[in-house]
Amino acid sequence: MIDGVSADTFATRRGRLPTLSMLADRGLVVERLKAEVPGTSLPGRASILTGAPASANGVYGNRLWDARQGAFRYASPYDVRLETLPRLARDAGLRSASLGMGMVRPEDVDVFAHPWWVGAFVQRARDTKPEPLENGWENVAGHLDPSGELARAAAAAGVPDRYDAIDMGDERVAAMVGFLGDRRVAEWVGSLAARDDAPELIVTELLMTDTIQHRSGYDTPLSQWTTTLMDGLVADVLARLRASGREDAYDVMVLSDHGHGPVEQALRPDVLLPDDTFMSEGGILHVVASNEATRNRVAGVLAEHGVVPYPNAYLPAELRSEIASFLAPDGTSFEHDGEAATPIAPPSALSSHGKRPGHPDDDRFMILAGPSVEVGVVPTAPAGAVAATAAHLLGLDRARFAEASLLP
Repeated sequence: MIDGVSADTFATRRGRLPTLSMLADRGLVVERLKAEVPGTSLPGRASILTGAPASANGVYGNRLWDARQGAFRYASPYDVRLETLPRLARDAGLRSASLGMGMVRPEDVDVFAHPWWVGAFVQRARDTKPEPLENGWENVAGHLDPSGELARAAAAAGVPDRYDAIDMGDERVAAMVGFLGDRRVAEWVGSLAARDDAPELIVTELLMTDTIQHRSGYDTPLSQWTTTLMDGLVADVLARLRASGREDAYDVMVLSDHGHGPVEQALRPDVLLPDDTFMSEGGILHVVASNEATRNRVAGVLAEHGVVPYPNAYLPAELRSEIASFLAPDGTSFEHDGEAATPIAPPSALSSHGKRPGHPDDDRFMILAGPSVEVGVVPTAPAGAVAATAAHLLGLDRARFAEASLLP
């Protein structure tokens, strides 16, 4: 998974993406893979891993409402209510590994390396401050390599078997830490996959494409360079397979969790709703509102800025009477980090996602290539088709998936 690469980016910048273009020419391309609601990062990962929407898998935002704490907190792998693909594979007698992938539980795989953005804190590279680990993240802040398989693979390849120890709290180097983390993950994936006793399923993610687009904007030279760099990390994985004579040992799936697109302005709910509890998910705002009077009051305040109520059927059923959802106008994103005195401010995230559900900016791409995949093009596919197709390739029971596989 390459974070935040939109369908339009892949369609228009293939000349800068030689590895992905090569895989696309040899395999099956989904030109527009639809995003989940909301089209943000952790809901995207949960959908990829379970094949189910947020109403069923439980992850309806990067942060979830925790009534016991009276606050929104980061979603963790232990908030995913359904079994993930790695767990299903393991239960079917296959061996699985999760190397740097968010929203996978260590006990559900044979080999586990935590995402680089989870250490002593949860801090993705674009976050302005780290958040202490809590709930499920406390259980995933490490490696699980009981047989020493990853360590041996890394040693044989001449790469470290741990992330570089650099302080994520230093804003001057935070982005570089992210690039080093993505690089290390790619080294591990290629090194492990190149072994004759490699797991049947390896899941992973590369993150920095999302971070740099938030910071520098959509389709800027820096964003384009970052996407090209991620293409190079995919090439590194394939080169390690090729060097070991295992180029055809795997089918390869490359996709994104959501798209990206320009943001013109930021709407500040902290200014508009100073006495309410809320959380922004791109263009969707979650407000704790357990009664009609609160919902009507919030709706009235937000309506003055073109914000409209959004049906919250995508939430788990038990939360629909507690959390109200609101949708920003196109070109506007909700932001509440930092200081602002006015309801409308210049956006700190110059490009973003989680826009109006169905917005083309949130569309993403997917490529399947390998010995089991025929060449072809699928113009559009629903989010749930990802897990159903992966289960098909793995020979797993597909009865639990609502969507059909994209393969014959």
